[in-house]
Amino acid sequence: MAIDLHLHSTASDGVLTPKELVEKAVSLDLRAIAITDHDSVEGIEIALEEGKLKGIEIIPAVELSSGLDCRDIHFLGYYIDHKNKDFCRQLAELRKYRTERASKMVELLQQNNIKIPFEEVLGEARNGSISRAHVAKVMVNRGYIDSIEEAFEKYIGREGPCFVEKYYFSPKKVIEIIINTGGIAVLAHPGLSEVDEYIPRFIDYGIKGIEVMHGEHTEEQSEYYLKLAKRYNLTPTGGSDYHGLKRSKRGRKIGAINVPDHFLDEIKKIRIS
Repeated sequence: MAIDLHLHSTASDGVLTPKELVEKAVSLDLRAIAITDHDSVEGIEIALEEGKLKGIEIIPAVELSSGLDCRDIHFLGYYIDHKNKDFCRQLAELRKYRTERASKMVELLQQNNIKIPFEEVLGEARNGSISRAHVAKVMVNRGYIDSIEEAFEKYIGREGPCFVEKYYFSPKKVIEIIINTGGIAVLAHPGLSEVDEYIPRFIDYGIKGIEVMHGEHTEEQSEYYLKLAKRYNLTPTGGSDYHGLKRSKRGRKIGAINVPDHFLDEIKKIRIS
């Protein structure tokens, strides 16, 4: 049976609620899924409860961003203690920075005659972790653009006039946060972040795995990173990175890349070692 270890819910920038994600995974006959919302664990408890009812394994997880040399580098934390108070406090701090960033982008958009209210961006996020996707959705709703992809291409992408840089913890800090809450740190979608030269450093910091299969990896990239995982003795993981948004880099379907379930077995071995 297949698994999907990289899914986003409405607790961050996904379109399905945690319960809906579980229901969707069950309908696809997946063995297990991981809820990996950005800077948020708000959806985990609901997913765990629904998983018990529906007979599917739910891995509590999170996706955290870091920055290094002007690169956006993401890490996944599997089997984190989502109730740890210090951990939750740190996530709240990151979400605060996300809100401030979104507010600044809205101000820049308004200066560029895109008159969207910040209150609507907050409403689109539904009290979850705010992202640029929420800003883009309000732009679409207000009729300023036709698609979320267009918002990124013309306004809020890195080269756009209304882009605001994200506040980052360092990779070392992010990996420490994951480890300190009992989690297993994994480098996410290396084919997108292109940080192969830093992998030995991340290993020194404590990562135990690398996401070799991803919704935006080519088959060649997946094969390459699987070999890299073996070379560095890292556990391979994989997931669709499903958000449900109509945007090329965030539109992969749940279970679309057929991640083998033995990847999860290898993660579990790390957990009990």
